[in-house]
Amino acid sequence: MKQTATKIVWAIVMIVLFSCAKGKSSSGSTTPPEKAYTISGIIKDASGNPVPGARIRVENPTGDNIHFTARTNEAGRYSVTVSAIGGYKIYAWKEVELNNEVYQVRLGMEKDADYDAFSVPASGVVKNFTWKLSGRIPDRTISRENGTGYFGGTIKFINYNSLADEMPAGTQVTIQLTPTTGARYLDGSTAAGKIVEKKFTIAAGVGQAYYINDIPATHYKITASATLNGNSKNVNIGSGTPDVFHNSAEHYFKSEGGSGSFENGLGSPNEYSFYVMFAR
Repeated sequence: MKQTATKIVWAIVMIVLFSCAKGKSSSGSTTPPEKAYTISGIIKDASGNPVPGARIRVENPTGDNIHFTARTNEAGRYSVTVSAIGGYKIYAWKEVELNNEVYQVRLGMEKDADYDAFSVPASGVVKNFTWKLSGRIPDRTISRENGTGYFGGTIKFINYNSLADEMPAGTQVTIQLTPTTGARYLDGSTAAGKIVEKKFTIAAGVGQAYYINDIPATHYKITASATLNGNSKNVNIGSGTPDVFHNSAEHYFKSEGGSGSFENGLGSPNEYSFYVMFAR
């Protein structure tokens, strides 16, 4: 009986020692957990719904083209296991089809600091995304003329026409963008009743271009008005031409056309222009 008890004690000791040895690497450090160095998170739209099928890219900007990719599942979740090298940046895109165009829409993050480079601890890190229709893209440089640095799109207006004098310096122009019937944003939400209003002031010189930025992308009816020396004036718009003007125009934001970029996925405002003149 005593020998049996001794054997049981030794068996327990051996099991404990074997378990400890198994949990040590050759250097004596504890083996990291199965999901070590993992970046995970969830992507949601503005209404809090999960976004499935979004593409994730994790890059290490060391010049060695170190990157990892993943897609979100039906619950909008993703997981990427990386090496222990620090300095990662993470991006997400969603492919959307609208008006017979395919868009690669850059998705936003919860906080501005999330756009910065980061290291991944052995315990892992969480990086969540949210679908933004407008606002700054913190890791991109703003260019009003090229429409970069914003989640929303940019429209270009030119103070030139072949029919009358140009608007004089000091004229304040108000552009009103009204979503057309049935218009939807790129995330599928309705744009009905969500009117956007932007302003710019005419400067001295000939044929200047003016840009209105960060407009949630959908199909709009464009109207304009102006004020000069305290007097209100009606404005007509030339859609793509300085020769033919109407009291309104229509516009939808075309796709950038690529497979995904770090910008908003919308085409350059310089590919198409609208012209403004006082109504006669």
